[in-house]
Amino acid sequence: MAITILIVDDDKLLVDKLEETVNWSKIGIDMVFTANNIRQAQKLLEEYPIEMLLCDIDMPQGNGLELLEWIRYKKLDIECAFLSSYANFAYAQMALKLSSREYLLKPISNTDLEIALLRLVEIVKEKQQKTKAQENTEQKEKKLWEDLLIQCMQEEYWIEQAKKKYDDPEEKFCLIQLRVLEIPSKEYYKKEISLENFVIENVTTEFFETRGRRVEAIVHASDLEWAIVLRNVIRNAGDEEKLEEWRKCLSGAVPARFCTYMGKPVTLEEIPKSRDKLEEIEKYAVPDETGILYEDRWYFVEREYQKPSWKTYLAEMEQTDSVQQVRKSLQGYITQRRAAGGMRKDFTVRFIGELVQTVYGYLKDRGIAFEQIFEREEFEHRRREACLSVVGSREFIEYLFAVLEGQKKSETHSDNVVDQLKTYIEQNLGEDLSRPVLAGKVFLSEDYVSKLFMKTTGMSLPNYIAERRIERAKEYLRTSSLPISKIAMEVGYGNFSYFSKTFRELVGCTPNEYRSRQK
Repeated sequence: MAITILIVDDDKLLVDKLEETVNWSKIGIDMVFTANNIRQAQKLLEEYPIEMLLCDIDMPQGNGLELLEWIRYKKLDIECAFLSSYANFAYAQMALKLSSREYLLKPISNTDLEIALLRLVEIVKEKQQKTKAQENTEQKEKKLWEDLLIQCMQEEYWIEQAKKKYDDPEEKFCLIQLRVLEIPSKEYYKKEISLENFVIENVTTEFFETRGRRVEAIVHASDLEWAIVLRNVIRNAGDEEKLEEWRKCLSGAVPARFCTYMGKPVTLEEIPKSRDKLEEIEKYAVPDETGILYEDRWYFVEREYQKPSWKTYLAEMEQTDSVQQVRKSLQGYITQRRAAGGMRKDFTVRFIGELVQTVYGYLKDRGIAFEQIFEREEFEHRRREACLSVVGSREFIEYLFAVLEGQKKSETHSDNVVDQLKTYIEQNLGEDLSRPVLAGKVFLSEDYVSKLFMKTTGMSLPNYIAERRIERAKEYLRTSSLPISKIAMEVGYGNFSYFSKTFRELVGCTPNEYRSRQK
């Protein structure tokens, strides 16, 4: 494995000489970094893997002892040798306290320096060999669990292999399945998957091990799923609170919603059955608001799907001024299903599908195109999430009926949509006039609003808004002494340069020139 060294000295000539004349390859050093002050050194140490440090002590912008103290504080595993002009006992004592391996005096011959650095190289190589051996051991241990949890190795053969590693047949293990239920976007998650995997492994290991639980393995089973194996597990009071705390820690580190399938403490021979039970839970059960499902509390029960009264709901939606009572009834249905033994995934998918068909029927009866009030991409994303958890189902119902209620209210307005938009724009030129905001004001989809506005006025929404803002700015320039930067803010431009550019494009001159012409 490669070994790198960082030379830190404010004497640039000395640094250049050492870099050029020391036989680095002979003593086993592959790369040499250099710095002339502590700040440069710290930046290099943060950006690159460096194993060795050769450092002066007295330097204008901070001494080498301070740098080594910073290295120890940061827990960087670096072997250090000081090269100083001062045979100062206090310096040497402090260097020893900070675990410096060498305290060398200038001037020093290349031969003596190479001998001293060679001793550090041997220490680094020994540590690298130990690290590699440990990593090999960890990889073998991880592969053992991957064989069971991903490769689905034959149970008898896996148990036989596991017993070779774990001597105590009564030792207890606990299997946890962690699954991502909701993410900002699949594209985002795919780009960040390696980083998210790193974060999840580190957060999980630190959380459990700081609470006295040994993490034996973390297996990345798929893009959105992990299996965690805890060793020497004893069920204690407060475990449920710890699991909820762990999920919160994960959600704080990764922008996603998680579900946890918690196995019970079992022996090695029982691990495959625990895995099968957790997979069954994941296949059939819909997690509730806690996001935690327990192996020893869940059992598959064969029961019939209780179909909601969709015809009654549809009639109620069409005959009343509000759809809120139907929304409450559907939320109550979910509450009842949970109380009757939990939500099953196949039933939830069916329920959501029937709900969507009811909404389609409602819109069709009213002569409203689906795309007129719903954004297709957002709708499909929320629909998928609704099938995965109770929280997702409840949020989907709230989303659907908020849009439907808004659309129903908009029908009572006497003026048409374009007039409503123009009025709102005129009254809010200094506010956010983005497509989502404007579409929300008239309870229609963004695409539909944009097409309708263009069809009616012959002008796109952004161009119309720009024209109205610049007209208002011209009025301010004619009638007030406000600074131009303030005027830009008043008409909704946070970026002064963009305001000036837009003003010139529409008016033919700069705001300053326009104001001057009005005098």
